Parts: sequence; C-alpha cells; structure tokens
Amino acid sequence: MRVIITIIAFLFCRPIVMHAQPTRITYAVKDTSTLWFDWYKPTTTSNGMSVLFIHGGAFTGGDPVNQKPMADGLTKLGYSVFVIKYRLYLKGKSFGCDMVLPEKLKAIQQAVEDGRDATTYLVNHAGELQVDTSKIFLAGSSAGAEAVLNLVFNPFTRKNDTTYNMYKTFRYAGVLSFAGAVLDINTVYDHAPLPVFMMHGTNDQLVPYATSAHRFCKAVDQGWMIMFGARTLYDEMLKRKWPVVLYSYEGGGHEVSNYMFRRFKEMDAFMQQAIKQKLKPVHVLVKKDDQNLIK
Repeated sequence: MRVIITIIAFLFCRPIVMHAQPTRITYAVKDTSTLWFDWYKPTTTSNGMSVLFIHGGAFTGGDPVNQKPMADGLTKLGYSVFVIKYRLYLKGKSFGCDMVLPEKLKAIQQAVEDGRDATTYLVNHAGELQVDTSKIFLAGSSAGAEAVLNLVFNPFTRKNDTTYNMYKTFRYAGVLSFAGAVLDINTVYDHAPLPVFMMHGTNDQLVPYATSAHRFCKAVDQGWMIMFGARTLYDEMLKRKWPVVLYSYEGGGHEVSNYMFRRFKEMDAFMQQAIKQKLKPVHVLVKKDDQNLIK
C-alpha cells in the first residue's frame, strides 16, 4: 500500500510540461491539394519572431506533424512556428538517380512555389497571426532545406517573368538550412545579402556538402544534376562578407538534416543576432569527438 501511495504521489507531484498545441490553417488550394500549415504559438513571452518551416522527405513523403519536437523547442524560446504541408510531386515515386531530371526539378519548383504562397498568406494575415513581417525566418530540412534555399536564391524565375517580383520583393529576416543545397550558384551572386544559417555533414551521402552530383549520381544517370551545398555557399558568401553561419560536422552524414530537433541554442543565437544585424561570417567545424559529447 505504501508503495502504491508513493507512486501516486510521485505522479501528481511531477511538474506539468507545457507543449504548444497547433492551430491548422489552410493557406492555398491547388488542383486536388489542400495546403495548410500548423501554427504553434509561443508557450512563453513572445520574442516577436516567426519561423516558417518546410519538412524533408525527398519530395516523396514526410509529414508536417513529425516536426512537432522542433516546434516545441522553439516555442519555448518565444517563437511562433508555422510548419507547412506542401505538394509532394513525387509522392510514391523516387527522387533518386533513376528519376528523370525534369521531374526532379518540377518537384523542387512546386515546393518552392508552395513555400512562397505560405509566406504570402502570413504577410496578408499578419495581424490575426501575430506576425511581424520584418521578423519572418524561413527554415527547412533535407528536401525542405533545398526548397528554402532555392526559394530565396530562386533559379526558376527570370527578370522578365511575371513571377519575378513576387519572389524578389519580400525579404526574409534569415534562412536556416539543415543539409540543403542550391541548384544554381549564379542566382546567389545576384541576390542581396541575406543572413544564412547552415548545418551540414561533411560526408552527406544524399545532399552534397560542397559541389557535387546530388546523391552522387553518375553523369549517365537520368537524374544526374550538380548541386551546391553548404560549404560552397559559405565560401561564396564569405568572399562578399555576407552574414553567414556554417556548422560543419566532421564525417557526418545526412542525419544532420535532423539537427533542428536539438540545436536550439545555435538556432536561437543566429536568429537573435540576425535581427540585431550583428552577424559576421562564422564557420564552426565540429570534430567527431565533440559530436559525441553534444548529442
């Protein structure tokens, strides 16, 4: 009996941990797809910043609901978090070397378009969503990281296109990429300085850390394409003294794409400094031994 009473007392005396409960809002309807985002509100005093997040899954799968640990971590720091559902053009198919290049590019382009439309919704409904439009950060993991980088450094528009101004007129407060890459390095050169935060494994087997073929496909493969990863982006931004932060994980693979679930201190420091415009180029090489200590 004493044991039972002790257990009951322990359960009732445990502190109650508050987690953000999302509100689901539709931001667009395209063809047969209803696109929405889950809005996680701050569970502490709001810091006025918002994060629009695009999940990974190789443009074939993935679920916004699985990003809740990331959202919970940021809402505890005062952030509003919006995790979007976007069109998975290759759902049930492959994003590998066997998929023809035009189809792979279309999958990325649709995710880019949906990310932009979600941003437009936030801007147009800023009042009711409690969003400061000057403090919106764009973030993504893996395929989502490819989407956010190719959204801001957009290779799908030209200056004479009707959609060009739609992509260029809004400026994010910063971009956070976990194992992402861009399709065209030339579009980065043409972009105005933008705070960029990247985490990438130096031995990523899917998304190149520097400049290489995506998924290490061969030039004879149908899905061969060169992508420019975090190290290449950092080096180019460093030449221009842009506000860029890169964490390189020595020997790390594609698992670094999940580090948004636990690297909250680094993410928060970047966003706080970006808002204050105090960022300088920083490269942190995380050695293997240090990685074991911080897991």
